[in-house]
Amino acid sequence: MLRKIKTPEEFISMVKELREDVFDFREACEYAPDEMGRAGLLVEPLEVVVEALYQSFVDGTYEFKDEDLPYMTIVKENNYTQLLPMLHLLKEVNRIHREGLDID
Repeated sequence: MLRKIKTPEEFISMVKELREDVFDFREACEYAPDEMGRAGLLVEPLEVVVEALYQSFVDGTYEFKDEDLPYMTIVKENNYTQLLPMLHLLKEVNRIHREGLDID
């Protein structure tokens, strides 16, 4: 289901949710490394990129662009993406980044 995001505040909230999901993913990987397997290798790169995205909102440098966010390389090139519990949210944030807000 595609989200209709109409305001910058809604989009920032979505990015905050993504940031929390990545943090939870790190905790899961640390708690059960054997169960998470190689998906744990994705945690640090995702944290770095999602945190940079969040900071761009904080410092006012964020811009919508018709190009993928840097974490999409991780998503597209990794065989373990089915283990990412926030995969849908990663893709949704990227879609909104590329297409902009749904302003009528």
